[in-house]
Amino acid sequence: MIKSLEEGRKEDGNRSIADKVLKRLHDLQKTVENNYGRWAWELLQNAKDSIADYADRKVSIQLELWDDKVQFRHNGMHFTESDVRGIINQISSKESEEDQPKKKVGRFGTGFLTTHLLSKVVDIEGVVETVDGEFYSFDFSLDRTGATIAELVPKIEDAWNKFQTSVELLDNGYNLDTYNTSFTYKLASNSQKEIAKVGVDEFISLIPYVLAFIPVIDEVEIKDNTTESFVLFKNNSNNVDDLLVPIEKTVGGKKTIVWIMLESSLKVSIAGELVEVEGRYNAKSLKGLPKIFCEFPMIGTEDFHFPVLVNSFHFNPLTERDGIWLKNNKEESDVEVLDNQALLKEAVELYRRMIAKIENKNYFKLHNLATAKIPDVSDKFFDENWYKKNIQAPIREIISAAAIVDMELQSAGKKKPQDVYFPVKSYAKGEYQLLWQACYDLVPTSVCRVDDMEEWVEQSFGDWKEISYQVILSTIAARVNIPGLSKVLGKNEKETFAWYNSVCEFIFKNDTNLPLYTNNIFIPNQHGVFKRKSELFLDGIHDDTLVEILRLLGEDWKNILLSKDVQFGEYPEKHPQDIATEIAKKLKPPFEYTEQIRQGITALAELFETDSEQGKELFPDLFRRRAETFMNVIEDKESLYKIMRSKVTLAQLSEISEKIEEHPNFVTDLTELTNLSKLLAEFRVHNVLELKEMLLAQKGGPSQLKIEIDADILLSLGVSTKDELDEALKDKDLAALFSHSSTPNADLYIYVQTLISRAKLNVISHLKTLNEYVFDELDELAPTVYGGIVKKGIDITIVVRPSDNGQVIVYYPSENDYLDFENAELWIDDGKTVPRHLTLGRILKTTGIRKIPV
Repeated sequence: MIKSLEEGRKEDGNRSIADKVLKRLHDLQKTVENNYGRWAWELLQNAKDSIADYADRKVSIQLELWDDKVQFRHNGMHFTESDVRGIINQISSKESEEDQPKKKVGRFGTGFLTTHLLSKVVDIEGVVETVDGEFYSFDFSLDRTGATIAELVPKIEDAWNKFQTSVELLDNGYNLDTYNTSFTYKLASNSQKEIAKVGVDEFISLIPYVLAFIPVIDEVEIKDNTTESFVLFKNNSNNVDDLLVPIEKTVGGKKTIVWIMLESSLKVSIAGELVEVEGRYNAKSLKGLPKIFCEFPMIGTEDFHFPVLVNSFHFNPLTERDGIWLKNNKEESDVEVLDNQALLKEAVELYRRMIAKIENKNYFKLHNLATAKIPDVSDKFFDENWYKKNIQAPIREIISAAAIVDMELQSAGKKKPQDVYFPVKSYAKGEYQLLWQACYDLVPTSVCRVDDMEEWVEQSFGDWKEISYQVILSTIAARVNIPGLSKVLGKNEKETFAWYNSVCEFIFKNDTNLPLYTNNIFIPNQHGVFKRKSELFLDGIHDDTLVEILRLLGEDWKNILLSKDVQFGEYPEKHPQDIATEIAKKLKPPFEYTEQIRQGITALAELFETDSEQGKELFPDLFRRRAETFMNVIEDKESLYKIMRSKVTLAQLSEISEKIEEHPNFVTDLTELTNLSKLLAEFRVHNVLELKEMLLAQKGGPSQLKIEIDADILLSLGVSTKDELDEALKDKDLAALFSHSSTPNADLYIYVQTLISRAKLNVISHLKTLNEYVFDELDELAPTVYGGIVKKGIDITIVVRPSDNGQVIVYYPSENDYLDFENAELWIDDGKTVPRHLTLGRILKTTGIRKIPV
């Protein structure tokens, strides 16, 4: 052997190693911000790889941080000679074992160099097994300081010397359960301490997913001496509902469960996190987390917008392990790209299975698992067209068709996103709430929970239903009128207009919405019917009489006048002269004198009479010929002439006219009243009662004029059963009035019961419409007596009787007793008119009683 040549070969090898290390460290420094937390994952990867060849082994981790150092320990398997060479000579186990089946992500390769961002000097302790099967412990420092190859070469050789010096033979092997392997990094600068802190925090946030993805990692302890905190994560292989992996987390002695949703196939697994809140599971947001894992998170894939985290040991990552190759060459022959694409397609199918398990179940806030955006990554290694077709499209189909949206109206259950309305994403976020509220008010079953609304809007895409300004206006227009809108809103008219004005003011404060203002039929006229803006005018007339006159003449301007309750927008205006001109046109001869037109002319004549100045100003021609116009309305001129010749004043005629209008049989009744007056005069008595007494006396007393008991008598008595009639006739005076030759049958009683019940219902219903009566404690004291009623703050009693036959006979002692109270009222109902209060004055007038014994 030529010694000098051998030494030169060794020198060349060390120079090559030094060159590789320097270049890699230089590249890492350029991207240090993207690699802050990567060091911890590289060390964890090496720990996991140490047991790759041992099927029955698990590994546990300890990560401890001090102010001046950070130490990573594990109880995995020992180093091999290949591992030691890989650490010092910077050769990955993947490179040294290329002909072996792939079981390891890659130990101590270029990835391991990222740990030198913590410190370029690392103290390594462990156990190595030689090819002879002997075990040695070792403890040496690996120094990568130096800016040039010349500075770094001797440190490579020095590392070997320190390693060889530190080794000690372990005659009895070693304890496999102890933490035999450790990497300690000294933190000299603030930037190194920051990198260490970021790495520890990132490790804590992502380790539950890693444990779910990699069951062979048993537990992870993280101790931060700078904050005196301790966290322990423990794996669990017992899945719940074939979906949830319960990762046990202990902080300060308190145990909780981190629920990881996991769906797996042979090569791929996907995951999301759930937070248990009062017996229900809420999906946790995955924003800011790496979406791609190659067993361990690929820091830098945070913007790879997949709906869940995707893990595969078989991914072919980019050099910096911050993404995967998804862009093939023109021939589409790149096997690594094809493998990655196939794995991602498999993840989509796992996502389909996961959503099928959680839809319509006790899982909430699932918008956090419904992202379907295009990843925000470089097109150098990403084929957007391929992704849209093969990944995004099927993901969107899965999301749209799954019942995963929690509705604001709980009774609506969960719905598919494609069946729910969301505010238009392009609108300002400040408008989402008002649009959502308007839609909820109109169609409560159409919108998601308001707390989830913004997140669902963010996830929404093209073919989902949108709450646009146009949709709100169209939905309002579909109600046709204000009553229809009130019914939908469940509000009265005043509340409906307040809601309506608020919504419209919100919509039209944005000038870009003005075309919607003119194109939609949603503005109410004075009948409350929705019209187009172009069909409406502002009411500058301010005179309901003029509007009514024109309606009687055949044209209803309430159809074109804007509702007085509308408080937005600008409209052309109609003035008094406009409607006066239209009225004058209608009355320009010739025209047909219909009853309605006669009413219109009469109303106009009354207007001329009450406000002649307005009449002259608005209707100069009609006012001048008003007498002619009015006379032409009257068909029976002969009767008019009789009235004009009569000595009766117009005021008296007006009063008589009102009476006839109120009582159509007034003239007939007046004739009968005249005949009665003549009869009273003939018998020289003053009233009906005196006449009755005279007739009874002449006939030998009351016994000669007994009355047959029929339905009217039963009704007057308020009697509805035979027992009640027998009880009533115990009164001798009352019994003397009626004949017992016939007994009322059951039909008569049923008839009377019906009328009494009707009278009670009508009277009570009527009183409830009157503000002065309060019915908080209504109580039926007797068959026709009610108590528990308050009138103007005073307790009162109500006696109710039907009056269909024009009379009421009070005989019940209870009725007499109650009517004897100062605060008692007698109410009657005939089933035709509004129930009436029968006052003492009314009784005196109708009975003619003049004397009342006191």
